[in-house]
Amino acid sequence: MENPPPSPKPRVLAVHEDVGTLRLIRETFVEFTECEVDTSPNAEYAFELALQRSYALLIFNLTQPVLPGELLYGLISKAYTHCHEGARTAPPVVYVLESLVAGRAAELQRDARVRGVLGKPLTIDRILECGKGILARKPGR
Repeated sequence: MENPPPSPKPRVLAVHEDVGTLRLIRETFVEFTECEVDTSPNAEYAFELALQRSYALLIFNLTQPVLPGELLYGLISKAYTHCHEGARTAPPVVYVLESLVAGRAAELQRDARVRGVLGKPLTIDRILECGKGILARKPGR
């Protein structure tokens, strides 16, 4: 009797125009959790990825040029269930703000789909906290 194939690792999609921020997010999740991470500085390309691949978590820059994070998430939320069989909702989102404004963060987190709001400068601990309960930590990490 054959063992079933291992379940695929959950995926994270991060979108930010700063490639240094994307690298920090990608390397943090890959090093400390059992997941795969797709990153893009281009929100339009990220929209296409979200419709092609299933994700467990989305991380978007709120002030992304051309297609801001809230608008990008709104578009993905409308289309996600139509593109992914069995999906009942879009994955939760974390927004990245250049400067954390308490009132704005509280306003964003009123939406149940918003998993968190990260202000810059980002830290490994805060990034990992966003994936808690969604992404399994690597043993010993």
